[in-house]
Amino acid sequence: MEQTCQFHPLEPATYFCTACETLCCDDCVDDARFNPEPRCFQCNRTLEPRGPGNIEPFWRRLQQSFRYPLATQSLWFILILSVLCSVAFYIPFAVLIYLALFGSVFKYCLSCLSFTAEGYMAPPDITEAYEGGFRKLLVLIAMLFVTGLVINLTNSFLGSAMGGMMALLVTLSFPAIIIHYAISESMIESLNPRNIFDLIHSIGLPYGLILAFIFIMMGSVAVLYQLVAIIPSSLDAIFLFAVTFYYAIVLHHLMGYMVFQFQTELGYSARLQDGSSTRRGGHAIAMAKISTLIKQAEFKDATKLFREQIALNPDKLLLHSRFFEILLATKNAEAMIEFFPKYIRLLESNNRRDLISRNYKRLMAKMPDFEINNPELKFIISKASFDQNDARIAIKLLHGIHKKHPDFKDLIPALTLLAEALDEYPKYADHAAACRRLIGKLDDA
Repeated sequence: MEQTCQFHPLEPATYFCTACETLCCDDCVDDARFNPEPRCFQCNRTLEPRGPGNIEPFWRRLQQSFRYPLATQSLWFILILSVLCSVAFYIPFAVLIYLALFGSVFKYCLSCLSFTAEGYMAPPDITEAYEGGFRKLLVLIAMLFVTGLVINLTNSFLGSAMGGMMALLVTLSFPAIIIHYAISESMIESLNPRNIFDLIHSIGLPYGLILAFIFIMMGSVAVLYQLVAIIPSSLDAIFLFAVTFYYAIVLHHLMGYMVFQFQTELGYSARLQDGSSTRRGGHAIAMAKISTLIKQAEFKDATKLFREQIALNPDKLLLHSRFFEILLATKNAEAMIEFFPKYIRLLESNNRRDLISRNYKRLMAKMPDFEINNPELKFIISKASFDQNDARIAIKLLHGIHKKHPDFKDLIPALTLLAEALDEYPKYADHAAACRRLIGKLDDA
């Protein structure tokens, strides 16, 4: 049964902390750029990878796989190599030229396999085909020679039945050999029967599916070869080479994705490199850590980290709003006294008076003893509340402001707002009149 993240029960666990015995998903780890490997938020130790989580099986990605070589660079690579291979037939030393060209194709296909296995779902740059292709093709020829020699020796010393069995085993094992060589670049490791068996055993039945796809592709290429008679002779070779190279790239991409899919069973870890799994910035990591601290009820540490992030990001409204929610939920009056004025001013600068009024009412409902002593803050909240048709809050906050804060620079606008709020209640008509008389005196002073 697949285990899930301790902090996100719907997400598969992709890391494990042996010290804390905690299972985490990609969002709940410290993957800062200065960390060679992701670390635990709690103990700061390196985490053990458990694979990338949910990966779409390779047999469900056939449509994407057949589009894989259609990227601009890959398409040009296939076309140019096909033309060169067609022209090489008429050039002296054609064998050497073919070895160089097919070496480039084989090198590029191996790069597609290894890149995909590492989580890159786009084809590698075509420069991957330029260096070392001839040597890799010679290694492929050597591996074909060795496997052919084994078949012949088996046939000679153990009989044709065993020779046929060995030929079948080699045929079935060749995708595993290519996969090993693309990843390890070692012919000896790739031909090691134990390595081949371990890979096939680790992947299991899906390995049979990749074999089936290989045979289907080979069959379809053979059919296409029969149809080229309808194509003008000057183009048939180009067409055949292009189809062959196209299928070769698709096939190596499929094998690479199979390795990526079964990476946990094969003993390594990779991530999708499509831009969604790139390492996060410091703020995103801090917010992820705050989330884990809150879920562990470590509110003191979460508050400290929130304060650090607010100091670094004084204009991030969402960050301030999240901190307000935590302080409200935990009834942290001490931190709220320091934070609330900054939060209200930020809401005012972002023209979010609706949130000013709503959050003030939520604060008073949750923490009725909370007091606001800053006249500017009282005025801002009063204006926002009055705009939201809540004159009662404006009256409560501005009542007696001329006595409590006689030097407030916006005293007259505040009293004017108080008078308008009092007008909303007929029973306060005398108070509204008295307020306006006071405004008149202040104007004359």
